Amino acid sequence: MGCAASSRIKPHPAQVAEDEKATAEFERQLANARAAQEANTNAALRFGQQFELTTPMLVMPFGVFKAQGRIMKSTKAWRDEALAAGSLVEHEEGSSQIVIFISHTWWDRAFTDATNDPTNPYDKGAVDFQADYPDEEREMNVKRHSYDEDNYEMVTYQRPKNLKWRVICAGVQRLLEQEGLKEEEVSLWVDWQSIYQDDEAEKLKGVKSVIRYATLCQYMLVPTEEAELDYLAAS
Repeated sequence: MGCAASSRIKPHPAQVAEDEKATAEFERQLANARAAQEANTNAALRFGQQFELTTPMLVMPFGVFKAQGRIMKSTKAWRDEALAAGSLVEHEEGSSQIVIFISHTWWDRAFTDATNDPTNPYDKGAVDFQADYPDEEREMNVKRHSYDEDNYEMVTYQRPKNLKWRVICAGVQRLLEQEGLKEEEVSLWVDWQSIYQDDEAEKLKGVKSVIRYATLCQYMLVPTEEAELDYLAAS
């Protein structure tokens, strides 16, 4: 009974040398890329350390933000409960958690509630619409290019309750998909719930720390009421 001799084709020495060379080059480039990334990270950290961090940076996991259905105001009762539950957490420099800085203006500027100080004329307003308000007509320049003449039209703005919260959720969700990020690894910094709103001394510390907070974030999101940005804002 005969048996077939097994054989293995050995790569040509020249091919082995070429493969080893390619592998070494890949490893060299990977090491350079990692070194450059580390250098950029260290430079960013050194840059950020120029600015004050006078009170901890409080962030909220994106999943919690979606579930709560609105942007919360940082008052003692809510804040204590959120911190105890882990839905509001201190972000540590160097953490692997990805933080998105929400940069925005206050939309409901005349709003007050029981937590506002009636003796302080500046202690009012909310970052999001706190009720379903009527539509508002505003004049807007709708020119599309810098070489176009000004073209003002009346534009209708809808102002439903918690509109900004929905805009933020949609924007972050799109960013997750675009960048391939995992929801559980993403948190948000939003001033109204990340900075004390009922303690003037602590609030001032948070305001002074805003630039430092921004340097600790990987992304910035600017929610807007505009359905379409004009040529200056879009460029």
